[in-house]
Amino acid sequence: MSSSELADLAAQLEHQVNDLVTKVDAPLEVSPESVRAIVTAAARLYARYGETVGPIDPLREEASPTEAVDLACGLLRARDLNPFDLALWFSRPA
Repeated sequence: MSSSELADLAAQLEHQVNDLVTKVDAPLEVSPESVRAIVTAAARLYARYGETVGPIDPLREEASPTEAVDLACGLLRARDLNPFDLALWFSRPA
C-alpha cells in the first residue's frame, strides 16, 4: 500500500469515526471489538513510526486533554500497568 493510499484510508476512517462520536443524541453504535481493532492498529503504527522515523505528537489539536488521558488510562489498564510503570517509560530518552 502506498503512502497516499494509506493517507486516503486514514482520512476516510477519521471522517467515519468523527461522524459516530459527534452524534450526541444517538447511542454509540459501534462494537467493543471495532474500537479495539482501531486502537490496536493505531498503537502499533505509532510505536513502529517512533522506532523507525522518530517520536511525534500522536494527537491533533481537536483531541481534548480529557480524551487523551482517558485513552492513556485505558491503554495502561489494558496491559495491567500503573503510573509507576509509566514513569519508567517516561524516563527513557525520546
